[in-house]
Amino acid sequence: MTVFARVVFPLPLEQAFLYAVPEAFREAARPGARVVAPLGARRQNGFIVAVTDEPPAAGIKVKNLLQVLDDRPFRDERFLEFTGRLSAEFRSSWGEILQTALPPSLSGKTRMAVVLTEAGREALEKGGLGPKARLLARALVVAPKGLSPLALRRRLGGGDISGLVSRMEKTGLVAVEHKAGPGPRPDRDVEGAAGAVQLGLAFPESLRQAGVLDPVERAIVDGRAGAWYVFGSDRPRRAAFQALVRRAVAAGGRVLFLQPEVAPSESLAAGFKADYGRQAVVFHGRMTGRQREDAWRTLQSGRAALAAGTRSALFLETGPLRLVAVDGEQEESYLQAESPAYDARRGAVLRAEAEGAVAVLGSSRPTVEAMAEARRRGLLVDVGTEPRRAAVTVVDHAGDAPIISRELERRLRARLEKGDPAILFLNRRGYAAQVVCRTCGRTPRCPRCDIALVYHKTGDRLICHYCNHAVDAGRACDKCGGELVVRRGAGTQAVEEELARLFPKVPVARFDADAASSPGERERLLAGFAKGQAPILVGTQLLVHQPGVPKAGLVGILRPEYLLGFSDYRAAQKTFEAVSAMLGFVRDAADAEAVIQTAGPAHFAVAAAAAGDYEAFYGREIEFRRVLGYPPFAALAEVVLQGRDVRALGAKSRELRALLQKAGPGIEVLGPAFAPVARVRDVSRVQFILKAAGRPELDRALDGTLPKIRLKKTVTFSYSPFGDPPSNAA
Repeated sequence: MTVFARVVFPLPLEQAFLYAVPEAFREAARPGARVVAPLGARRQNGFIVAVTDEPPAAGIKVKNLLQVLDDRPFRDERFLEFTGRLSAEFRSSWGEILQTALPPSLSGKTRMAVVLTEAGREALEKGGLGPKARLLARALVVAPKGLSPLALRRRLGGGDISGLVSRMEKTGLVAVEHKAGPGPRPDRDVEGAAGAVQLGLAFPESLRQAGVLDPVERAIVDGRAGAWYVFGSDRPRRAAFQALVRRAVAAGGRVLFLQPEVAPSESLAAGFKADYGRQAVVFHGRMTGRQREDAWRTLQSGRAALAAGTRSALFLETGPLRLVAVDGEQEESYLQAESPAYDARRGAVLRAEAEGAVAVLGSSRPTVEAMAEARRRGLLVDVGTEPRRAAVTVVDHAGDAPIISRELERRLRARLEKGDPAILFLNRRGYAAQVVCRTCGRTPRCPRCDIALVYHKTGDRLICHYCNHAVDAGRACDKCGGELVVRRGAGTQAVEEELARLFPKVPVARFDADAASSPGERERLLAGFAKGQAPILVGTQLLVHQPGVPKAGLVGILRPEYLLGFSDYRAAQKTFEAVSAMLGFVRDAADAEAVIQTAGPAHFAVAAAAAGDYEAFYGREIEFRRVLGYPPFAALAEVVLQGRDVRALGAKSRELRALLQKAGPGIEVLGPAFAPVARVRDVSRVQFILKAAGRPELDRALDGTLPKIRLKKTVTFSYSPFGDPPSNAA
C-alpha cells in the first residue's frame, strides 16, 4: 500500500502538496517531520502536515519525497493544529509559520552535495561522457564527499549547472545528498535579567474575597481550556496575572506569557526565578542566534516552568501548558504584518485551545473589539481602576505658531526653576510641516515611495521616512527649477529649536528615529536625562516604547489630534491609546502634572484620555461603530496588491474587483485605490476594503477570488482576539 504525505513549504504559498512516501522513509514520515521534496525544477525543504493512504485523483502524477530529515517530528500534532488554524485565519503560509517555529539549530537550510557514483567513475574512465559531463565528473573525482552546486558552478567557470546535474542524476552518474544543518549545542542555563523585581504584588484582598478570579483559577487547576479578559489598572491587573501564574505552576503546568516589550519580559522571568527557584526563559527578536538556542534547550530540558517574551515567543516549545497570558492587549506590536502574517493575540487563544490551556488577555485600555466580545461572552474580569493622582490640563491650541503655548511655557518654566525634569511628546520628527517650490507650489516627493520628503534641519536635507532617500534641501525644484522654500511646522526638531529660544541656558535632548537611531545613542540620551544633564526630553512615539525612561514631574503632549485625521475607523481608539500611554510618563505624585496642547480639546478620545476614563471612551466609540457599521458590528478585510509594473497592477486590480463583485451578495467592495503610501521602494501598492456582516462571508469571497490573482498580496482582518462574533450578534 502506498502512503502519501501532505507537505507545506516555507514559501508564500497557501496550498499543501501531495508526495508519495518511499518505503525507506515510512517510519520517519510523520506529521511534524521536516523533509526534502521536489518542487518544480528544484529541491525544497518542507514540513509534513498530514499522512494518508488515500490515493490522489485519477490522472494526478505524484512525486516521491527525497529525504526525511528528522528521526522524530520536531513538534507534535497539537502544535500542527494550532499553526494550521493560525495560517488559515490569517491567510498566511503554513510552511512559513512552521519555519518561524523552528529552533535556530534546525532553522538553517539543509546542505546539498553532488557526489560522483561508481557508474559515473566508470563512465569517466572509459571516456563515455560528453564534454560538460566530463568536466563535472572530473571536479567530483577529487572531492569524495561531494560538492555543493555553488562550488561546482565556480569550478566549472559559472553558468547554470542544475539541468546538467539533474540529467546525470537520472542516469545514475551522480547522486544528490541532503544533510541537515548542525544539531543543537549542549544545554546552557539561561539567567534572568539582573536586578529585576520579584513577583511580589499581592492580589487585593477585597477582590480575592469577591472571587473575581475563581472561574479562571478553577479552569487552570482542572486543566480545562478557556479564555478570559482581565481589565484594570496596571497594579491590580499585574497582581491578578501573577496570582494566575502561581496557580498554574502550583498545578504542575507551564506558563507562556506574552508582552509587547522586551524589558517587562526580562523582569518577569527574573522575578519568577527569584520567587520559585525555578528556571524561566526570555525570548524575543533582538536575541542572538546563540541566545535563542539556549532558551530553546532550557525549555526542551523541562527545567523551565515559564517562558516570557514578545510575539515570537508564541511558537516556543514549552511543554504542557496550563496558562497562556497576554498583557497589554491593545498594543499593535502583537501584529506581524510581513510574511508570515499573524496576530499573536489571536494566536495565544488558538494555542491555548489546541493545548487545552487557559488563555488570559489583559489591559487597562482594551481594544474596542476585544472589550465588546469579552462582555458579550461573559469573559470579562474587572479588577478595578486606580485614580490618577497627577493633574491633567487640556489647552485649546490651534495652529502651529507658537509651537509651545503660553500655558505650557509657564508650567515648564516653573518646573525648571524647581529643578524638576519635563518630557514633551510630539509624534512627528523632522523640522518642517511643508517644503514647497516658490514658483510652481509643488512639494518635492520621494522618487521611489511617492511620499512627500521631510525637511531635517540637521544636515539641511530632505529625507523620505520610508526608504531614507535623501537630497540636499538647497537643490532646485525638479519640475520647474524654482527655489524650494521651507515653511516651519511642528516637528521634533522645530520643538527643540523653540525650546532653545525660550530657555537658552537649558540643555534639551531629542529622542526620535534621527537622534536616537542606535541602542547606544538611546541609552546615552536616557542616561543624560536621568542625571539631569538635559532637563527637557523631546520625544516621539519611539520614546513611549522605550524601557527605562525616568518619569517626570511635567509631561506635555503636543498635537495629539493628528491621529484623528487618518483614514482609519480606529483613529479615535489610537488617539486615546497614544495620549494615555504618554500620560503614563507623569510621576505618580500629587504635585505632578500634564498638559495636553491640542486643537481638538472637545473630542471624546482626547477628553477621556485626559480624565483617565476608559469607560467614557468606550461608551462613545462603541455607539459610533454601531451606527456606522464598523467592527465589532461588521467584519472588515484589507487586501493589498503589490507590484513594480503599474500597468499590470492596474489590470489585476480591475480583475480582482470584477471577481469580488461576482462573489455573492452581502459583500461591500471599496476600491481599488492606491494605498495611503502608494509606492515604497519602487513597489506600487493598491488596496481594497471588503466589508460584510461576518467573517464567513469574507472568507467565501476571498477563497473564490484571491487564488486567481497571481500577484504578491497581503490580507489583514479586523476582529477580536476571541474570534469574530456571529453575524447576528450586532
